[in-house]
Amino acid sequence: MKLHYHPLSSYSRKAAIGIGLRGDPVPLVTVDAFAGGLKTPAYLQLNPFGKMPVLELEDGSAIFESTSILEYLEERGPRVLLPPGQERQARHFDRLGDLYLLDPIGKFFWNKQPEVRTATEATMGKAFGVWQAALADGRSFVCGPAITLGDLAAAVALHYAQTEGLEVPDFMAAYRERLFATPVLQASSAAAMPFVAATLPRRQPA
Repeated sequence: MKLHYHPLSSYSRKAAIGIGLRGDPVPLVTVDAFAGGLKTPAYLQLNPFGKMPVLELEDGSAIFESTSILEYLEERGPRVLLPPGQERQARHFDRLGDLYLLDPIGKFFWNKQPEVRTATEATMGKAFGVWQAALADGRSFVCGPAITLGDLAAAVALHYAQTEGLEVPDFMAAYRERLFATPVLQASSAAAMPFVAATLPRRQPA
């Protein structure tokens, strides 16, 4: 197996972090999206939608969408990101993180217009309230003491909120610190940072 991804891509990072936490021996193959790598015939054979990430299997078939990739690996075992008894919670926060954290911060990353910032802060602010309720009992992560699928989208979104200068509540900043105390997440952050700077000329300024 191998994961076709890019270190800057939010959903690529989510999949790569999950693979790293699981310990799967899956090589990461960087796709140069800026040079048309998502539109080559070979890549479109793997994912006709031309998006990242894609997990290419040994038989040449492929699984795309970050959650589907991680669910597939969890089905193979061992169970790391979907701990028994916490599956619904992990999946719920995975979906919330995709829709209400990763999606809005992705829009703001590329477009700093005031109206985009306002919409991003409003949507993420509502999501932070949901996270606050989940973490109110003092747990470290949304399912308890260990990082699960439910934390991965939030982790990437919180990192980009930091790089893009968005303020987050203190409890989310503390949650971000706990997440990025993990070597796998630290490595993901370090891999993304050169591209954060390199993409500045491509972004829509405020």
